[in-house]
Amino acid sequence: MALYLAQHAGRRYDTLFSDEADGALDPERKRMFMAMKREVLRVGGYQREFFVSQTPELTAMADAVIDLDAMRDRGVTVDGAKKWASA
Repeated sequence: MALYLAQHAGRRYDTLFSDEADGALDPERKRMFMAMKREVLRVGGYQREFFVSQTPELTAMADAVIDLDAMRDRGVTVDGAKKWASA
């Protein structure tokens, strides 16, 4: 789909988004899946991809990780605002 869009959309997209596409894969296929994602970025001319995964094998292979649990624990909400501490 991403390669089709890159070639036929008539617009240039630099960023891809995907969500939980790896859940049912075994560890070897997860590595293959990540290699495929990187190849899609390269061939399609994309700059980056944000993908949601709760799979440790894939997050370990990511170039960077945004850890929402860690952000929440520091008091940062999803919109970037700080929570007010109740006294």
